Amino acid sequence: MKKNDQNRIYGITSKVTAIQKAKFIQEAKKQNLSLSEWMCGTLDMSINAYEDINKITEVKQLQEDNAEKDKQIKSLCSKLEINKLFLDLKRKKNLHQDKTIMELEDEIKKLQRKLGYYRNAV
Repeated sequence: MKKNDQNRIYGITSKVTAIQKAKFIQEAKKQNLSLSEWMCGTLDMSINAYEDINKITEVKQLQEDNAEKDKQIKSLCSKLEINKLFLDLKRKKNLHQDKTIMELEDEIKKLQRKLGYYRNAV
C-alpha cells in the first residue's frame, strides 16, 4: 500500500434487510455515531471475534472431554472400591479358614495323644 493511500477513506458495503438497517441505525444513534462510524467501530471490535468463537468451541469440546474423563474416573474408582471390598472379604474368609484349620490340627493332635495314651495303657 502506498504511503498516501494509508489515510484514504474507502467505502465498504453490506447487504442487509430493512429491519436490520433500522436496528443498526438505532444502535449508532445510541452511541451518537453515524451509521458509517458505528459500522467501522463494530468491524474493528470484531476482527478477532471468529478466532474467539473457535476458542469457545474448543473450550466446550475440552469441557465435554473432561466431563467424559471424570465419568470414567468415577466408574474406575467405584470398580476399585468393589474389588477392595471383595479382596477384604476373601482375606477374612482365608483367615477364618486358617484359624479353623489350626483348631482342627490342634484337636487332631489332642486326639492322637489320647489315642497313644490309651494304646500304651492297654
